[in-house]
Amino acid sequence: MALAFGGWLLPWQDWVPPLRLWVDDHAMTGWLAFIGVYIVVVMLPLPAAAMSIFGGLAFGWWGFPLSMVGSILGAVFPYLIGRRLLRAPLLRRFDGPKVAAADRAIAQNAVLFIILLRLTPILPFTVQNWLLGVTSVRFWPYVWASTVGLAPGTLAMVWIGEMGGLASAEVQGLRFWGIGAGLAIFGALIIWMGRVATQELRRAGVVEDSPGGPSSID
Repeated sequence: MALAFGGWLLPWQDWVPPLRLWVDDHAMTGWLAFIGVYIVVVMLPLPAAAMSIFGGLAFGWWGFPLSMVGSILGAVFPYLIGRRLLRAPLLRRFDGPKVAAADRAIAQNAVLFIILLRLTPILPFTVQNWLLGVTSVRFWPYVWASTVGLAPGTLAMVWIGEMGGLASAEVQGLRFWGIGAGLAIFGALIIWMGRVATQELRRAGVVEDSPGGPSSID
């Protein structure tokens, strides 16, 4: 979040208006290009949050559904690769009662587990996608639980981008500051949700406190 606000201070007024004009003239091309790049960013260890901010800058509030499509598709491909190619070899390599029990526990509470995991910063998004692919979590629960868990953070990043778009268009007054106040309240809500999710994962034994360090997954 701090990085996102730092990026908001950049001189967007020099290039955001021309970008939005280009998007208006090439709507479908811009949408497909954005989603395609977003998928690649999510599959690689790159900051997907920056793409959501860019989505808000380029597409306004339409950046939210576009970012969600890109993030979900980007999460699906690693999951399918992990399920088809990596799960069986890894289970053979790390076969044991503890691994099997953990896999069953995750599968039995898949929706709640994934939503909580998406809301917490304990693992990078890309790592989550690859790891969940080697579990017993089924495809559709994975997709819709990921959608629910990713929506708040994605909306916040798009919101920041939209604020930058408004600033570049020199929109001021009550509209600008009202949207900014809403973003601040929503950001505080996301931070609270993340802390609650982390506490729930810790209570379930999924996350433990490292001595003198941050939380980690077993």
